[in-house]
Amino acid sequence: MSKTDYIPSGFIETLQVYVRERGLPAPVLLDEMSLELESPSVSALRFCDLLESVRQLDPVNALGVRLGLAVRPSQFGVVGYMVSSCGTLGQALARYHRYQGLLQAGLSSRAWLKDGVLFMRWTQSVANTPLASEFSLAVFVSLCQALVGRPITPLRAGLPFSRPEDAAVYPVLLGCPVDFDCNAIELVLPAHLLALPIFSKDPYLLRLLEQQAQALLKQQPLIEGGQTGAFFTQVQEQIVESMKNGDVSAEAVARMLGCSLRTFYRQLSSAGYSYRGLLAHTRHTLARQYLADPALAQTDVALLLGYSEQSSFIRAFRSWTGMTPGEYRGNLTQGKRDFTSTDPGRRAIP
Repeated sequence: MSKTDYIPSGFIETLQVYVRERGLPAPVLLDEMSLELESPSVSALRFCDLLESVRQLDPVNALGVRLGLAVRPSQFGVVGYMVSSCGTLGQALARYHRYQGLLQAGLSSRAWLKDGVLFMRWTQSVANTPLASEFSLAVFVSLCQALVGRPITPLRAGLPFSRPEDAAVYPVLLGCPVDFDCNAIELVLPAHLLALPIFSKDPYLLRLLEQQAQALLKQQPLIEGGQTGAFFTQVQEQIVESMKNGDVSAEAVARMLGCSLRTFYRQLSSAGYSYRGLLAHTRHTLARQYLADPALAQTDVALLLGYSEQSSFIRAFRSWTGMTPGEYRGNLTQGKRDFTSTDPGRRAIP
């Protein structure tokens, strides 16, 4: 694995606040942190160095946990805004898992439910020092608590390093028993927490997602009449919902509509549409709307459309319009709004 993994630079803000609030004599270190914050991401190795610099200034027990518990959702970058827009903690964690690579490419995780308990386990290929590992664990707990607006009580936590001399502080800070010498970072939560509602304090992304749904609902159905038209509308609406969770596969949409994949394909085919074409048409329509908003970065647009990689969005957009998203946005800026929209979902039925 490459040693050039990156994480959101927003996490550095927590380190800055800690140094200042503790009155630590580190003007040079604070300046270095400010420079790193000028970029949206920071090398994972560099972040580990900054963590260690703070520890040398203030060698308190469980420093990584203390720092991680102070992180806010906004410091997660676009993923933080995305999970903050969800309706429940369960929806947020599903989306977090889907887009975790945007937080740290070297992050490998697994989550599963069993007997009313949610088990999570993850490893970090680069940011894998004891300090970084405990920071990562605490950051996740902090995110969950911030999303639901109240403390949560894990059932257990685990860390992949030897038991420190003063291990008693870890369960006090995290609110649960903590094991050491684990094979990975581990967290166990009661499954009922997944139903907790999210009261987001930053509704910006939620508003965008609502606009996304409204934009499609305002479109006149491309299919006229009866059960076929109603089914088409349901498919459009479900595509919008599936984009929020990052899984826009035909299987996922059909499952949410309560029909078999075979029936799903047959109904679309009878109306003269393919699912791939319909998905492309929906994404194309919304992409043009989002690119007209200068406040949205291209990476944000890609995520809103359900792409896990910006490169995939760029390729798709070029196939729809013959230009890149950047070129399209540049033409909009120049007032060239005479682009025509095709319906790539339509195909001939013999």
